[in-house]
Amino acid sequence: MKDEHSKNFLIGFILGALICVVVWYWQKSTAADEGALDLLDRMAELDRKLRGQETAKSPQPAIPISQPDDLQQVKGIGPVFDGRLQAEGITTIAQVAVMTVENLAALLAISENRAKTILTEAAKTL
Repeated sequence: MKDEHSKNFLIGFILGALICVVVWYWQKSTAADEGALDLLDRMAELDRKLRGQETAKSPQPAIPISQPDDLQQVKGIGPVFDGRLQAEGITTIAQVAVMTVENLAALLAISENRAKTILTEAAKTL
């Protein structure tokens, strides 16, 4: 009789553990999906803000454009950032150097610390 109780206990324990693992995994995967949806919502909000700024700003850059520079000479600006800056009409290192940290960070979608480093390097390159 004691063996029968031990066997029933072991089966119940294993089933209970399996149910706990299934519930834990379901909650973990649901939380990850919600986090991904939150991230997508934040990205869409940022995209709307950036597109709103694009239409609000003047088409003329603050500094007259002479000859375009190779922006990749500035440490921290690679092909991707170069393309983003070119798309905004920023074609010289001098234009990059006079930008504010906040504007550069928003334009390149980077942290303000990284933007500050790029601006420092642009000033050194001049």
